[in-house]
Amino acid sequence: MEKENTITKDTTKEKIILFVIGVLTGAVISTGAFFAYIKLAGIGTSNTNQSMQMPGGTPPEMPSGDQSGTPPEKPSGNNQSTTNN
Repeated sequence: MEKENTITKDTTKEKIILFVIGVLTGAVISTGAFFAYIKLAGIGTSNTNQSMQMPGGTPPEMPSGDQSGTPPEKPSGNNQSTTNN
């Protein structure tokens, strides 16, 4: 009886160890493939940051029908209405 219990415990322990080794090996392989993809695709280079900048450095214009170039009036700091005088 005792011999049968130790045999089953040993096989399950071996299966768990084999599973852990498989997971770690898969993680190493997938990480290597990810880094190879980044290297081959050129994603990690600094040239991509330069292409994302706006040409000329001018900010975009607001799409509006008013082309006069003057901003709207600033509201006064007084929140009272003029009809209560």
